[in-house]
Amino acid sequence: MSSMQYPFSLLWAAPLVAFLGYAAHRASLCTVRAVADVLESRRFERFGGFLRAVLWAMLLTLPALLLMPNLYAAPAPTAPLWVGLGGGFLFGLGAALNGGCSFSTLQRLADADWRMLATLAGFISGVAAWQLAPPLFTLNTPPGLPSPAWLMAALALLVIWGGAEIRALWPHRHGLRERLGADAYSPRTTAVLLGLGAGALYLGFGPWTYTYTLRGSVSALAGGPVAPPATQLLLVPVLLLGMMISAWRRGAWHKARPATGWTLNLGGGLLMGLGGALIPGGNDTLLLRLIPTLTPHSLWIYLMLVGGVAGGLLLKRAVLTPAPAAHRPDDDRCC
Repeated sequence: MSSMQYPFSLLWAAPLVAFLGYAAHRASLCTVRAVADVLESRRFERFGGFLRAVLWAMLLTLPALLLMPNLYAAPAPTAPLWVGLGGGFLFGLGAALNGGCSFSTLQRLADADWRMLATLAGFISGVAAWQLAPPLFTLNTPPGLPSPAWLMAALALLVIWGGAEIRALWPHRHGLRERLGADAYSPRTTAVLLGLGAGALYLGFGPWTYTYTLRGSVSALAGGPVAPPATQLLLVPVLLLGMMISAWRRGAWHKARPATGWTLNLGGGLLMGLGGALIPGGNDTLLLRLIPTLTPHSLWIYLMLVGGVAGGLLLKRAVLTPAPAAHRPDDDRCC
């Protein structure tokens, strides 16, 4: 996939990533908020939105894996399962302490919540600390893709599901401009935009999420493998810019932000960095890249990440009185 990372690819990748940032901010994506909804009111709408986004992405990635496996499914060494599961739990625990996952960390920074700078500093420190530590395991050769027959059957089911989703959305097609300009995106709208956007980015630009890119860049600076191409790193501020445009249009910059809690954000970011070094990446990487490309163990790692979030929220509830809730948007948006 590295052959796609030429500078000219930024001409279309940058606007797409900026729009993904805009859409993510409008949807207030957050795994911490999703887990909190389940714990507090048994609501699963946000997780339903995540699932839809994964399935939309797979509608684009599965044909590529089936038709061009040498390009899109080249095996790469992976860590043992227990390492990924441990990384998922650490990332989830840190996200709960931070009050937001990888998505909402940038969203809140775009809203001028400067405590998220402490989160990002902690994340970078956690990745660097793990890279500088003595190696504790050896990488394994991952198993290959499922058989073409299995991939074709899965793709056929996805096409049927996608047709049903389009049929549900079709009556609202005349209000598309109003829906895209709304302050809050519906679960189905968000899933279509993020899922297809992430799938298109993977096909035309290569594997990219901001936590995966930061993790690779920091690891390289600390003596790890080769850093991601500069074109990938340039997309991180582009993603934030898309979120900032959404925040500006919604007037979020004029709202007061709390000035305390930096220590908790720094500590949470540190755990997120340690976990992100092992996954590798964050929940954005799992949902929009690893699971849609059938990366081994990625689903189990995400479930462990959700468990870490739940454990962290319950810990905060028991220790902190009152327990600070995960970042809530002004309205009851869900992903």
